[in-house]
Amino acid sequence: MSTTETISLPKNLPNRKVVSQAVATNYAFIKKLIWAYFLLLLFEGALRKWFLPGLSQGLLIIRDPIVVWIYYLCYAQGIFPFNNKYLERCFQWVALAVVLSFLINRAHPLTIAYGARTNLLHFPLIFIMARVLTFKDVLNFGKTFLLLALPMTWIVAQQFQADRFDTINTAAGGTGHQIMTSGDKVRASGTFSFVSGIVFYYCFTVSYIIYGFLVKDTFPKWLLYLGTSATLLAMVTAGSRAVIAECLQVLACIGFLAYFKPSEFGKIAGSIFGFSTLGLILYSQVDLFQEGLDFLSLRFEEAANVEGNPIEAYFTRYKDIIVAPYYFNMWTGFFGNGLGSATRAGSALGGGMGGAEISWSRQVIENGLLIGGLYILWRLWVFKDLMVACISGVKRGSYLAIFLFGAAAPILLFSPFGQPTNLGFAAFGGGLCLAALNERFSSS
Repeated sequence: MSTTETISLPKNLPNRKVVSQAVATNYAFIKKLIWAYFLLLLFEGALRKWFLPGLSQGLLIIRDPIVVWIYYLCYAQGIFPFNNKYLERCFQWVALAVVLSFLINRAHPLTIAYGARTNLLHFPLIFIMARVLTFKDVLNFGKTFLLLALPMTWIVAQQFQADRFDTINTAAGGTGHQIMTSGDKVRASGTFSFVSGIVFYYCFTVSYIIYGFLVKDTFPKWLLYLGTSATLLAMVTAGSRAVIAECLQVLACIGFLAYFKPSEFGKIAGSIFGFSTLGLILYSQVDLFQEGLDFLSLRFEEAANVEGNPIEAYFTRYKDIIVAPYYFNMWTGFFGNGLGSATRAGSALGGGMGGAEISWSRQVIENGLLIGGLYILWRLWVFKDLMVACISGVKRGSYLAIFLFGAAAPILLFSPFGQPTNLGFAAFGGGLCLAALNERFSSS
């Protein structure tokens, strides 16, 4: 089976030398639309905050026309993944949730439509990207992540230093400010609407950094060190522990190399040395880095008084996501409140005041523990099969996918899809991870 039909690997991946990336069918325009999707994902927040704040609500769905256009072209070329088992189950669940929301919950049609959109519309992109993108395309996206890390970090640093009411720290819609954190600082959001955007952005950047150190000559050295330095500086000035925690999840994927490819694991010492060297240079030469590090220490100390040490806080956060559906089940009926009702935008479309936007809890609030639980199981299923495919890639000598898995899989599994940035990174990141398995090698 191809990657558009299920989560599987191309066969015959012996040794390390990469061969031709040519494909039989020309998907050039579809690829351009995927690039447009990617760039809108990165800069949608800038439009909503700074350039077109009056259109902030409409810009929530700015990528929807792009993704629908991609689907139309794929349908016309006969490559839309109609028979994909993951998409079939997702469609069946969404259809069931829509019917029950109409008949039993009597939810507002626009609320239901928005809920169906967040749970289905963007996920075929995962398998389309795996079909149309070559490994070279995946690396080109990596070069963009690394190249844009410097301007992104410059914005983050400016937000860190600026007052909360400064224009650069405005919230979506051009009013208010970003969420506050310790030391009277904001949680920097870069070009995104919320801090979650830069959390995800730097996770993918770290994935490519590790791969760049592991497989020499993948990226120019200047680009690799630029991306590394910018990422380290962003970690201490973002004002969010999540940036560090999520990037550490990507680093933890090195463990798969240690287990399945011990010889390759030895090469990763170069990554550790590179990170350490750049960190020491930044700390000794850049005052902003020292200031950010002092602030980050304060942030961890204050959080420890409430949530315990960082390790306890990390596992507690995920434990709360997992057990929350059972808690919310006590306050909702058997069929919940209706699809889309626990998203802010969906609730507002139906005349409400906004929803919970709480990861797994959303499914139970909207559709009850039984029906909502089926969608949670779907997310677990995709997560598990994607991990199996990436581990198979490691065994066959393809390493980038496992690091992209460390960035994309937690979003697919835990993030609330009602937030557009989360949904975009879940779909695009999952597609990038799966497309990375298209790496092929010669036998020489």
